[in-house]
Amino acid sequence: MKYYIYQGTDTDGELTKIAEVTDKKTYTVTGLQAKTTYRFAVSSYNGLRESAKSNIVTVTTSEIPVQSITIAIDKTALEVGGTAKASVTVTPTNETDGDYTLTSTTPTVATVDQSGNIKAIAPGATTIKATIGTKTSNVVTITVYEALVNVSNLTSSNVTTNSVGLSWT
Repeated sequence: MKYYIYQGTDTDGELTKIAEVTDKKTYTVTGLQAKTTYRFAVSSYNGLRESAKSNIVTVTTSEIPVQSITIAIDKTALEVGGTAKASVTVTPTNETDGDYTLTSTTPTVATVDQSGNIKAIAPGATTIKATIGTKTSNVVTITVYEALVNVSNLTSSNVTTNSVGLSWT
């Protein structure tokens, strides 16, 4: 006796014949995607005609959880107005827990967007981290300093025997 194995995705729609086995009543379906819903049915074939399909079994394959998240930042000391870039590595790369979220603990000091672009806003320190669900990366501290200014128009005044007044713009 032959048995035809049928498969469909999601919760409705057509079932497509994916395999047939002869004289055995088990089959292992491979090549499925993680965290995906599938439907299966089986029919028999005696060489003359095919039976009706069996009851439909619906299964959802397992998730692939995040094992680790690592963040690296190209510059950790910035001046106000300066920028840096964060890169995030998630292991395994085929995890199914979702996308990471980047955050700054003090966005008034430095902000970070979901592309990893960091912008220095005001002097101070903040930490940047990446999170997926309950998994959190290492944290990287960013220190923001005042923007450097150019000194010009230095002048002297009130020169005495032991002092001089200096001023500039």
